[in-house]
Amino acid sequence: MTLIYLHETSGRWWRFFAVAVLLWSLDHVYADWPQFMGPNRNGVSTDRVVLAEALPEDGLAQEWSHKLGDGFAGPVVSGERCLIFHREGDSARLESLDTKTGKVEWIFDYQTNYVDQFGFDPGPRSTPTVVDGRVFIHGVEGVLHAVDLETGRALWKHDLAKDFKSPAGFFGRSTSPLVVGDKVMVDIGGTYEGKPANLVAFDVKTGDVSWMAGEGEADYGAPMLLQAPGDLLTALFFVRDGFFGVDPGNGEVRFQERFRSRIHASVNAASPVVVGQRFFLSSCYDVGAGVWEWGDGKLRSVYKKQEALDCHFNTPVHFEGHLYGFHGRQETGQELRCLDLNTGEVKWKAALPAGSVTIADGKLLVLTERGELLVGKASPNAWEIHYRAQVGGAETRALPAIDGKYFYARDKRKLSCVQLP
Repeated sequence: MTLIYLHETSGRWWRFFAVAVLLWSLDHVYADWPQFMGPNRNGVSTDRVVLAEALPEDGLAQEWSHKLGDGFAGPVVSGERCLIFHREGDSARLESLDTKTGKVEWIFDYQTNYVDQFGFDPGPRSTPTVVDGRVFIHGVEGVLHAVDLETGRALWKHDLAKDFKSPAGFFGRSTSPLVVGDKVMVDIGGTYEGKPANLVAFDVKTGDVSWMAGEGEADYGAPMLLQAPGDLLTALFFVRDGFFGVDPGNGEVRFQERFRSRIHASVNAASPVVVGQRFFLSSCYDVGAGVWEWGDGKLRSVYKKQEALDCHFNTPVHFEGHLYGFHGRQETGQELRCLDLNTGEVKWKAALPAGSVTIADGKLLVLTERGELLVGKASPNAWEIHYRAQVGGAETRALPAIDGKYFYARDKRKLSCVQLP
């Protein structure tokens, strides 16, 4: 924010000018990207920036890059800090970087002994969540920490694998924490003192257990918030057997439904997409996609379809009545698709390497696993690429972050910050 101080004798014109400049400054303060899929947890930037439809002759300007270890946790931005969670050797590490320079401000780390049973990747998958000066991280080995944003000092922790018998599943723990009021919620698929504890909420300040709910196994999506007109907030979890809607205040289960593959070696990994009182869920392994509506205390199925937008692990984004996301298994080839949310009709499809989608200024920012950024208009009519640029390297699987005109992308070895034109 730009602050302008004027002498009391300044004329009316100068006062008008000062107010105009102040309003311009306020309008150009970039919103944070403080959690999984951004400020509203939906993959859409709220910044009022106008992105160019052409690439400058000299390409995208790279502001800085920072070497990383293992993991697929995405970056987040809070104020002038960029936070990244990764693994170096036997240490799970949360780093706070200056958004302008990439310089390390502080490091919080702890010992981890997680070994991936498929020899895949031993690093964290869960994107940090920043709320009110606290950073919440959920490690692949099953340890949940609250860390002070300013200093990097640990505030509290829970070993969920030990205390709640949270199983590793196929690929470790992955839930990106959801904070509602004074509760931080995760999906752990455990038990506590013989009681089911699939979903657990902790007090954000003390770490005390607030509630436990649901029986079953955890999976790899992140919880979202749903609010129907006139109804209270509902926390929506997509777990291994299906989905739960719970009261975030006390954990009371409001609705649940089975929605999973009959194949044992399967996962539900894409997170729910919430649009008003409706929500979209999707999975591969012969499951398909569905839309449900919650209101007046009742859950209603709108439709269920296969081969429309079957998401393997990346979550689609919603924009003006349509969903944009990747269809199909990552290892067998994917398509970028546009789907009419209300009808399930596929509007267009484009063959691309697997990747993720975010939206800014009405444009699709498609980041492929090969580290290529493709920018095009978010339109149900056709997929037209404005420009493409290389911003990362191999295995760019983590979700990116957007801070105004700055785009943060993580590949297998580094985190890069580039400036969008």
